[in-house]
Amino acid sequence: MVAAVFVADRGGLLLGWNERLEDIRSAQAQTPASGDVVFVAIDATSIQAVGTWPWSRQVHADVLDNLTAAGALDVFFDIDFAFPSDRAGDMALADALERSGSVYLPIFQQVGGARHNENTVNRPDTLFAERSWPALVNVFSDQQGAIRFYPYGDVIDGTYIPSAAALLTGAFSERSGSFPINYAIAPDSVPTFSAVDIASGNFNPDDIAGRSVVVGASAIELGDLFTVPVHGIIPGPLVHVLATETLAAERVPATLAVEWLLLALLALLLVLQTRIFRKPAALIAAAVLSLLASEAAAYAAFAQQAIVVPTAALYPSLLVFCSWSLLKKLHRNRQVIARQRQQVANTSALLRQVVDDSFDAIAIVDETGAVQMHSDSAARLFGLDANDKLQVPQRLKDEALETMRTGTGRDIRKYEASGSAASLHLEYTVTPSQTISFENGKARHVQIATLSMRDVTRIKEQDREIAYLSSYDALTGALRRNVFLEFMGLRADAGEPFAVFAFNLSRFKTVNVVLGREVGDALLQSVIRRLEEAGLNLSAPARLGGDTFACFTEFPTDEDEAAALAERLCEIIAEPYTLEDAKARIGVKLGYAMIRPADGHSPTDALSQAEEALDAARHSGNGAPQAYAPALSAKQFRSREIERAMGRALDREEFEVWYQPQHRLSDLKLIGSEALLRWTSNRLGQIYPDEFIEIAESTGFINELGAWVLERSVLDTMALPEPLSVAVNVSGVQMTGDGIVSQINGLLQRTGFPASRLCLELTETVLFDGTADLVEKMRDIQFRGVSWALDDFGTGYSSLGYLSRLPIEKLKVDKSFLLGLGKDPAAEPILCAIGDLCRGLGMTLLCEGVETEEHLAFLQTRAFAEGQGYLFSRPMPYADFEAYVTKEARAAAPVVKTASRPGRR
Repeated sequence: MVAAVFVADRGGLLLGWNERLEDIRSAQAQTPASGDVVFVAIDATSIQAVGTWPWSRQVHADVLDNLTAAGALDVFFDIDFAFPSDRAGDMALADALERSGSVYLPIFQQVGGARHNENTVNRPDTLFAERSWPALVNVFSDQQGAIRFYPYGDVIDGTYIPSAAALLTGAFSERSGSFPINYAIAPDSVPTFSAVDIASGNFNPDDIAGRSVVVGASAIELGDLFTVPVHGIIPGPLVHVLATETLAAERVPATLAVEWLLLALLALLLVLQTRIFRKPAALIAAAVLSLLASEAAAYAAFAQQAIVVPTAALYPSLLVFCSWSLLKKLHRNRQVIARQRQQVANTSALLRQVVDDSFDAIAIVDETGAVQMHSDSAARLFGLDANDKLQVPQRLKDEALETMRTGTGRDIRKYEASGSAASLHLEYTVTPSQTISFENGKARHVQIATLSMRDVTRIKEQDREIAYLSSYDALTGALRRNVFLEFMGLRADAGEPFAVFAFNLSRFKTVNVVLGREVGDALLQSVIRRLEEAGLNLSAPARLGGDTFACFTEFPTDEDEAAALAERLCEIIAEPYTLEDAKARIGVKLGYAMIRPADGHSPTDALSQAEEALDAARHSGNGAPQAYAPALSAKQFRSREIERAMGRALDREEFEVWYQPQHRLSDLKLIGSEALLRWTSNRLGQIYPDEFIEIAESTGFINELGAWVLERSVLDTMALPEPLSVAVNVSGVQMTGDGIVSQINGLLQRTGFPASRLCLELTETVLFDGTADLVEKMRDIQFRGVSWALDDFGTGYSSLGYLSRLPIEKLKVDKSFLLGLGKDPAAEPILCAIGDLCRGLGMTLLCEGVETEEHLAFLQTRAFAEGQGYLFSRPMPYADFEAYVTKEARAAAPVVKTASRPGRR
């Protein structure tokens, strides 16, 4: 086969096919022309503007002069100047040729007529030939009449004449033969100008400067048109342009030797024979993919390197090979059919076994509603009648018949049946299909439907149980909080006043410990049962927590009735309980709130009021029910308001970091600041740290807030004009968490802030409650370069023990000692003792509360290190602190040795 293909290629039988494939690749790989060759077209507009043809040579002279003036590199006229015209026009063109010096005029050979057997050479007139260079313009078409090749040049009358493309590209060597034109170059991308515009100077010289120019006819009426591959009919001058672009870009198509392709074909046929030919679809797919791959490779080779791969040989080769392989496969299939018939019988038996063993119940119903086949699980689900027929419910049969009629189905459906026996829940699908039945030797299509059913009764029971547990407490059967609030909302919608009770069982934990958890659980169940049987016209009770419950009145209630009912509830609950041969007595703490429609409280607010009253009852000490009192719960209400507002305060940018300067006392130089958090709520106004920090710590929000303060402080300090340090307070809650070390390491790495400029402050209370884990975290952070300071020293559980074992580098003395100077006789000796202690331990001492010149003088006299207070500045927003830093930098002066600086601030 390979040899036959080789002979066909050498005989030229595949030439036309290869040329057609090359044309297709050229059409797909279209690239724009370089733009280095410009086409000046003698188009219909030019002919109409001049009015006659042939033109006076004066027009051509004008064209050439304007091109020369525009800086054209060289000019080729594809126009016959073999004969003289009007004298003035000829002289004008001759002069223009003389001025240009780089013009090529055409020379071509014409085959003689029937009586002559020699060729005639057509040359420019001597007047023009002496002032120009000759350029060969002969092109020849193939058998289909298309111009595919272009000559390098030819010998005419013993002289080698280069072709126009060779001259325009500077290829002056005497090279014989021709080269294929690369028609992947798009003719419409060649810069084209109308000759009349060039002659009249109506063009931009920059479009001509440094470029080669081809001048020739494009008008249809002039007849200078050629058929070319890919692009059809184009003007003759464009053929020269495309040939020039082919040579200039070094994109001359080169044909790959067919021997290489035949070697690849031989390898492919060997692979197909040994691996894939047994599967016809795979064989055809492989053949098609091979052709596509070869064409893709041929396209890539042509588009990238202008290499022509003659792939035409692959098509007949693969067609013949695939036909032979398929015929061989057909012969084998006839032998297989007999074996497959036996396999069908075996498969039918196997399918019967699969249906019988299926976990899902399966029943196949025909178009008459009769069950043709069913699984054993279906028999167990529905049972069999006296004739051993499956007792499928009529509804399922009807749906099977409807599905066969409409052809729809396959969606999951539900079936529920309940009666004296246990309920049945099914999920099932109905799938219509057809089988072929043979009757009297004739095939007939029979409609069937397959019922695939799964028993989900147990799952439904579990769903109901889950739904119950989402609304009711599993142990006591009491309502859950969310359902209780929904019922309260319905009660409030009635527009009547009612009372909400919240109560807690006293000594319940003692019952659990002494009598056991099982007795404790039984006690809770007895409490709920006793409430339900009390006949007090109360709602179903709700379990709010371990031993905390709530209920509300189902009838209009005033304050007196609510108070009496509260007393009665306490009496009922406090009565002794007999539980599993043991008696238990418990107490009860109860709080209640009156809900009136005019108050506009939500169910959540109403329950919160009752719980606040319960808190008051717990702390009262007398065991009496407590009614909700707004005055007593103002602080709790305020705390809840702050907690609610805090959740979105960060997103609303309500928090702000202020800064209070810290100065070195020896020369009063500004060395850093303490970051102080401020909060102005859009709804609650100014909220002080003493009020919201404790709430943030109790809710855990302090972790998020503390991280924000730390990052904001670092970024602000980095933006200051001076390299100052910053001290940031850290909460004990942050220190007990797991992420404080990684958080600080990540912040320093992300921002590039020097760790030595960051100081973290802790209070004595945190250290007193500290553990070995806290000390380890402090040392990990200190190892990174961050320093630790002990804030408000002297006001908490001061201990010399933790000063010696903790990584503390700075003590901050509480301002109360400095403010006590002159008032408290112990203030001065305490301060002096702390100063000596710090010097002995190698710690830095910073005094807070420096408010007067006397304070400053006292500290400087006793060589205290650093100070902070109103004498220097109050805490201020970042913008003001930035201005303060700038002012301090400008006012920097030699060390001040006096105790005071009048007029400093």
